Amino acid sequence: MKDRPAQQVKQEAPKETIESRPNESPQRILSEEEVKTALEEVKDDFKVGHKNMEMALLQQPFEVKNHQVVFYLQGGLQEDLFPKLKPELTGILRRKLHQPDLEVIFEVKAEAMDPAKSLYTSSEKLSYLLKKSPALKELKNRFGLQTDF
Repeated sequence: MKDRPAQQVKQEAPKETIESRPNESPQRILSEEEVKTALEEVKDDFKVGHKNMEMALLQQPFEVKNHQVVFYLQGGLQEDLFPKLKPELTGILRRKLHQPDLEVIFEVKAEAMDPAKSLYTSSEKLSYLLKKSPALKELKNRFGLQTDF
């Protein structure tokens, strides 16, 4: 009779560990709203600490992919500053969102830059507008518009 309870314990123990594994790992999917709320709290903390450059980085657009928060940067100074902020931000978001697997990464997007800022000549402006609005090409041809004065 002593063997039976031991066998029952051995049989029950694996069931308990199998059942408890899904509960132990927080593999729930993050929502953008959760991350947005956490980032607002981080921005408030950075504001109190006068970390203005870090606050500017957190204003950039982001996207949540599985357990990654991807920030889309414009390049230049942001690209240099973000790696310094990344470890601190990753730790803060992991604690606030209760996600030990969370990773913060960044991508430099050329489209994130406003192309209208680098338009200088009339022909550059016209070509930009032609790409943006194809109907403008028809108007240009119909009325014989030219960019050079």
